[in-house]
Amino acid sequence: MLNMTRFALVALLGLVLLTPMGGCKNNKNPENITASDVRDDLSPELQSIGFSREQRRNRVARTVDTNLRQTWDDIDRVLLLDRPLHLSRYPIP
Repeated sequence: MLNMTRFALVALLGLVLLTPMGGCKNNKNPENITASDVRDDLSPELQSIGFSREQRRNRVARTVDTNLRQTWDDIDRVLLLDRPLHLSRYPIP
């Protein structure tokens, strides 16, 4: 029992001492980041006001897809292919 408690205490102490050595992983070494680097890119993950680069690309892709599909509907409407004409007095199945 005493060995297990001692082992747990040593393991906890080792974890506490080694944790600050790991820290957060940055692309740049935190010691090399200057105030100028921060001012040059205040929001590195955002491309527009509210969207990241990927979110913006997804939004543009959805918009282009919707517009292209709508174009075919518009062409059908102009060519009067979207519904049958109602020119006959008789019902046509």
